[in-house]
Order: sequence, then structure tokens, then C-alpha cells
Amino acid sequence: MKPQEQTEKDESLSAYMFINFKQALGFGHITWGFETAPGQFFYGSTDHLLRRPMWDLIALMRYSAVEPGGDIDYWSAQGSLSDMLAEMSRGPHIWYHAYKKLTVPASAANPDAARELAESLKDGGWRLLDNNCVHQTHRVLRAFGAGEHMSVINHPWQAPTPVDFFGRAHGVAGELEKKVSLRSCR
Repeated sequence: MKPQEQTEKDESLSAYMFINFKQALGFGHITWGFETAPGQFFYGSTDHLLRRPMWDLIALMRYSAVEPGGDIDYWSAQGSLSDMLAEMSRGPHIWYHAYKKLTVPASAANPDAARELAESLKDGGWRLLDNNCVHQTHRVLRAFGAGEHMSVINHPWQAPTPVDFFGRAHGVAGELEKKVSLRSCR
């Protein structure tokens, strides 16, 4: 590595957004991860799983709004970049397909604020119209300092679905390792 490349690397921290393109009837599900220190990442999600059939209208209505303190399948972890990418590709609930890396100058990054906000999601409830995975990811990444990468998305309503939000954010895209199942080995 050239000295200038090392300096540039040392002067930035990265945030990530992850997407599962198939969740939520194809609208997708998105979540976050960010560097807390060089090579160390905090990541997680409010997976908010629907554990009932879609035709169960009462369950669907309850699903569309969870009051603060309710169970929204929040999880988080800390580890290396390879730990984060592996966990997101075969996570505890949802397996993510792709990511976008958002590089932020270290002087503009605020991992402490992002972590505090991310951890507050655990008890922050979930609402389909104004506190879903797009809103939550948008807030965490902005708190981190990655707002410039989402400049075309000043408010989540400008990219209301996870697939649209992911597509419009500026970053280096990559695919996550695909988990092989016995079904795919036929």
C-alpha cells in the first residue's frame, strides 16, 4: 500500500447499509452497520418479523404498529468487518443479499452518536408509516455522518421502500456470501 493510500484509509471510517431484496413482499428490508474504530464495527437490525400468515388481518394490523418497548426483533453485535459481513449474510433472523459501503471522513464520523441511536431502536417501537427499517437506517447513518451519501434522500419519504432507498444511496455496492442450503444442492 502506498503511503498516501494508507493515510486516506486511516482518515476515514465506513458505514454500511444492508438489503434483503425479497422481504416484505419484495419491497425489501434494510439495515445498518458502522465502524466504531478502525477495523471494528457495530451492526444490527430491527428485523420485525411477521410470525403469522399474511391473511391474518388482526396480526397484520398489530404488526403495522408496535409501541415503544414492544418486541421488534432487535439485535446487534460488534466485531470485525468479516464478522459483520458473515453475520449479515446469515443473520439471526433475516439473511441480507447486498450492501453499500459509505465512506466518511474520520473528522465527520460520529460512531458514538450512531451507536447510541442504534441501541435506542431496541425499545423505540416500529410503525409502518414513520418508523420502519428505512427511517431507522436513515437516522442511524445520518447520526454516523453518512448523510452526504444519502443527499438525494433528505427524508425517507423520498425513497419509501427499502429497495428504492438502497438503490438511491451513493456508495460502493457489493454482494454478500450466499448461504448454501440442502435444497440448493439438488
